[in-house]
Amino acid sequence: MKTMLAIMLGALLCAGPASANEIKVHRKYGIEYVTGGNDRAERLAMQALAPRFPAHLYFVLGGSDQVLTGVKVTVRDVSGDVVLEATSEGPLFYFSVDGGRYTVDAEYRGEKISMTKDLVGRRYLELEFKFKGGA
Repeated sequence: MKTMLAIMLGALLCAGPASANEIKVHRKYGIEYVTGGNDRAERLAMQALAPRFPAHLYFVLGGSDQVLTGVKVTVRDVSGDVVLEATSEGPLFYFSVDGGRYTVDAEYRGEKISMTKDLVGRRYLELEFKFKGGA
């Protein structure tokens, strides 16, 4: 994951000026989220918004720098209830939830990856999902 973060931050340093206003803040099931990062300007805008969102998801195609869009994201709380369901518009997906244990399912072209993690205190939860590519 550190490699992916280094690539993203490197791209941000090379990016031109961008505004966080370029990224739309969505609200579903009472949860705010943003998604994007398809080009340098969007990555910079997402970086500006990142502190507002304690959970950061990164979607990559294993062994490449290909930008992924269309990843279906489902977030469930400790009871198994869906708290967020959305489709990514880029390789970055940030959302805001209260602390606790969450299971995040990410599905891309029929390949599904699940991770269960705790969001504790003021830390950020950063999850990288590496897909093989699917059909």
